[in-house]
Amino acid sequence: MSQTRNNHYVPQWHQNGFIDERDNQLRHLKRRDIQLKDGSTKVVYGKNWFTAAQCFYEKDLYSTFFGSFVNDDIERKLFGPIDDNGADAVKAFLTDDQAQWHHNFQDFFTYLDVQKLRTPKGLDWVKTKYPELNQIQLMTEMQALRTIHCTLWAEGVRELVSAEESDIKFILSDHPVTIFNYACPPDSELCAYPNDPDIAFKGSQTIFPLDKNRCLILTNLEYAKDPNGTNPLEQRTNATRIRESMVNTINFIAKRKLKKDEVTKINHIIKSRSKDAIAAGKETWLYPEDRLTCKWSELRHVLLPPTEELYKFGGEMYAGYEDGSTYYQDEFGRTSPQNENLKKETNEKKLGRNDYCGCGSGRKYKHCCKDLPEELRASWSELSIRERNLAFCRAIKGILGLDAGKTWLDIRREITEKQISDIYSFYSFIWPRETDIYSLLPKSDGRFRALYTGALDVRVIGLHALPMASLFSELLIESPIINPNNVNPEFSPIENPGKYKYQALKDILFMLELEPYIGYGLINLIPDPSNFDLHLMRAMMDMATSRRGAIQSRKDSEAYTKLAIEDFLNSIHMMPRDVKIRSLVSDFGMPENLAVQSIDTLNANAEASPLTMLQPIESGDGGQLMQFSMSPNYEMSLFTAQVTGSVIVTDSESRWLEYQAAQHRQAGVASYPWNEIYGKLVRVPMDYRMLELYVKSQQHFTTSRSILELADKLVLSDERNPKQLDNLSDLIDRLNNKLGEIDTDEEAEFVNGDCKILVPDGGVNDNNVQRLLVRSGCLKYDDKVRSIYYVNLKM
Repeated sequence: MSQTRNNHYVPQWHQNGFIDERDNQLRHLKRRDIQLKDGSTKVVYGKNWFTAAQCFYEKDLYSTFFGSFVNDDIERKLFGPIDDNGADAVKAFLTDDQAQWHHNFQDFFTYLDVQKLRTPKGLDWVKTKYPELNQIQLMTEMQALRTIHCTLWAEGVRELVSAEESDIKFILSDHPVTIFNYACPPDSELCAYPNDPDIAFKGSQTIFPLDKNRCLILTNLEYAKDPNGTNPLEQRTNATRIRESMVNTINFIAKRKLKKDEVTKINHIIKSRSKDAIAAGKETWLYPEDRLTCKWSELRHVLLPPTEELYKFGGEMYAGYEDGSTYYQDEFGRTSPQNENLKKETNEKKLGRNDYCGCGSGRKYKHCCKDLPEELRASWSELSIRERNLAFCRAIKGILGLDAGKTWLDIRREITEKQISDIYSFYSFIWPRETDIYSLLPKSDGRFRALYTGALDVRVIGLHALPMASLFSELLIESPIINPNNVNPEFSPIENPGKYKYQALKDILFMLELEPYIGYGLINLIPDPSNFDLHLMRAMMDMATSRRGAIQSRKDSEAYTKLAIEDFLNSIHMMPRDVKIRSLVSDFGMPENLAVQSIDTLNANAEASPLTMLQPIESGDGGQLMQFSMSPNYEMSLFTAQVTGSVIVTDSESRWLEYQAAQHRQAGVASYPWNEIYGKLVRVPMDYRMLELYVKSQQHFTTSRSILELADKLVLSDERNPKQLDNLSDLIDRLNNKLGEIDTDEEAEFVNGDCKILVPDGGVNDNNVQRLLVRSGCLKYDDKVRSIYYVNLKM
C-alpha cells in the first residue's frame, strides 16, 4: 500500500469549492518573513496559481516515525473517514434540504472541529498547552482534543449566509475555521499566535466558508440575543465542553444574501486570522483590506444573525422515554432548573475599602478583589464557596436541632433517616450538577495559595492540615462530603439514608469542626471540580485505575489502617447486640463468653467516642456505606492546583513519593538551582494555637510565611538573580536557627514540622492532566504546578 506523506490539512475536495476564474486552480497568496542581516524582518508575499493538490499541505504533518519506518495511519485511518464523511456533510449543507442537514449534522460538526485543530496553526496551539510533545504525543493529543468544540458550537445560533448575489466570493485560509471576537483585534494578547479567542467567550463567533458562495457563522446565544449588553469576554453560561446535549438539528438560519461589502468584511476577518496563506478564485478577492474603512470592532455587525430568526434557538426542551422518565434541558444545555436562591447582587460602587468583599471570601475588599482584574475574580453574582459551606453548616444545625439546645450526644442517640436525607438534600441543593465551579474557585492571581492533599477525616484533619494554614495566604482543602447528584439512587444518602448513618456522623462532625475556620477565612473548603463534570470524573477515575500500583508508604498504611479499624468497631457498635456477638464468634472465632464481654466493654466506652452511633439499627438495614477519602488524588491535585494557581502541600508520605516519581515520568521536571535553596528549609512551625484562637499566629509564623512567599514569587517569576537568591538563603539560615532553638525548648508554644519542598525546573506537570485542563470549561489556568511541600509533624 502506498504511503500518504503529503498531508492536506485542507482537503482537496474542499478547496475545489472555491475555484472560480480558472479551471482547477486557485490564486494562492502566502506571506513569508525574511530575516535580514541587520536583524530586521522583511515581509514578502508570494502569489501563484495552484491546483488543490499543490495547496494547503505539509509533508509528514501527521506522520509518525519508528526508526526508519514511516507510519501514515493518522492520515488514512483517522482523517480519511472524517474527510469522507465531511465531504458528504458539507455537500448537504450547501443545499437547503433539512433532512440532509439532520442526517449529516454530527459528521459536519466533527469535520468542523477537526479543521480547527489539524492545521499547522491548530497543532501549534495544541503544543502550547503541553510542556513538551514529540510527534507521536502530538498526534495522540490532537486526537484526544478533536471534539472539544462541537457541543458549544451546536448549542449556539447557526446561520448559513450566501454570497451568490455578490461579485466578491468567500476566500479560504490555511486555518479555515476562523474565530472572531470584536473585543480581540489581531494584535491583542488573546490573538497572539497561535491563539484564537476562546469560543466559550460570549462574544466569540465562528466563521467557516463551505465554498465560495456559502459560509457558516456560529454565534453564542447570549450574545446573539443582546449584542450590546453582553460582555464579549465573559464566559458563556455552561461552558463545559465535553458533555451530551440535545439540539434541533434542522434549525439553521439561511436567509441572508450578502452584498459584496459584507463578503469583503468576512474575508478580511478570515485573512487577518490565517497563519500565513489564503486562496481565492480571483486575485482581487485576496486583498479585502483595500476596500475596508471600518474598525475591527465594527466588523461584528455583519456577523450578527437577524433578530427576527432567533426564536428558533434557546428555550427549554423535554424528552420522554419509554420507561416513563423525562429528560430536561434548558437553552444552555443544563439538565436541571436553575436555583435562583444561589444568586446574589452586589453593588461594587457602594463598597468601602474595609467592607467585606463582594466575592464572599470573608476578607476585606481592600485585601481581596479591589485591585484584581475581573477575569481573576471569583464570581460576584453567585453565592461563594464559603457562603455555601456556611449555609450548609447552618442547615445541619437547624435540621438536627443543634441551634435549639440539642447536644452532639443527643444527635448520636436520636438522628433519624429523614434528618440524614434532609441534610444531603440541602447539600445537593447548594451544589447542583451544572454548577460553574471554575467561576467560584480562586484564580491564579499571584497569591501564595496552597492546596492540601491527604486524609480528609475529622479525626486527623487538625493534626497537620489546619495548622498549615498559617504558612500560606490561603489554604484550600477539598470537601469530603459526597454529592448525591452524582450517585445512583441505590447508593444515595437521600434515597437510602439508613445506609449512611455512620458516614453522616463523620461528614456532619467534619463540617461542624471546620465551620469556624471557614467562617474566618482561614481555610477554603472547596468541592471536587469533577463533581460538576462527569467526563472529568470518569477520566480521572480511569487515570487513577491505569496507574501502576499506587505508592503506599508504611507510615501511611499504618495510620489509615488504624482509622479503618476504628470505623469498623464503630460500625460494629451500631448493630443489634445479638448480631455483634454472632459476628465476633463467626468472623473472628471468638468464644461466645469472651464475645459478650468484649461487646459489653465496647458499649461501656461508646459515649467517649464522638463517632459512635448510640442507637440500634434495624437488622434489615444491611451494612453501612463508609468512605475513607485521601483527596485530591495525584491527577486531581495537579488539575485543581493549576486551576487555582496553588502550590501543593501534603502530610502524606505516599502522595509525596508519587510526586517525586512523577519527575522521572515527564519531561521538563529535572532539578535546578532552586532545589539547593529550598533544600535548606527543613522545618516550619505548626500553628496549633490557631485551632483554639481562630487567628493566624504571628512571630515565627509571619517570618516563615514571608520567606516562603518571597521564595514562591521568585520561582513564579523565574528570577535567578544571584543576589536575590543569596539573600533568600541567608533568611532561611536565620529562620532555621530560630526554629532549631524551639526543638529543644519543652515550654515552646508550638512545635516544628519537618519540611521538604520539591521545586523542579519547569514545574510538575502531566500530559494526561494537561489534556483534561484543555477540555475543561476553565479558560485560565497555570501550565504547571510550580512547587510541592511535604510537611510532617516532628514528634
